[in-house]
Amino acid sequence: MFLPRLAAALALSCAACASPEPLSTTISTRPDTMEQAAVRGRQLATGACASCHAVGAVGDSPMAAATPFREIVHRRPLDQLEEAFAEGLVTSHPAMPAYVFRASEIDDLVAYLETVKVEP
Repeated sequence: MFLPRLAAALALSCAACASPEPLSTTISTRPDTMEQAAVRGRQLATGACASCHAVGAVGDSPMAAATPFREIVHRRPLDQLEEAFAEGLVTSHPAMPAYVFRASEIDDLVAYLETVKVEP
């Protein structure tokens, strides 16, 4: 007799402590969008690359030997660029400094490069 009452009391006390809001409204489960990643990628490109490369869909690179991003995406598929970023960027022009990108930065940069990929 004592055990069923104890179980009922425990269940009622746990229910009283429960949050009235459903869990789905208190925890964000939305994945990052490609648009958000592209915005961060543009910020990264502007901060780390734009002093030498044209990082937008138009314009010349400030450094003649630095290929505009919109052309780079046609020379190599984006998955190969992503792999190159992960392994450490190697370039054909010696003035480029070595960059090491975090995985999240690579994802963002590739998302941005997709936006400047203009068909020739």
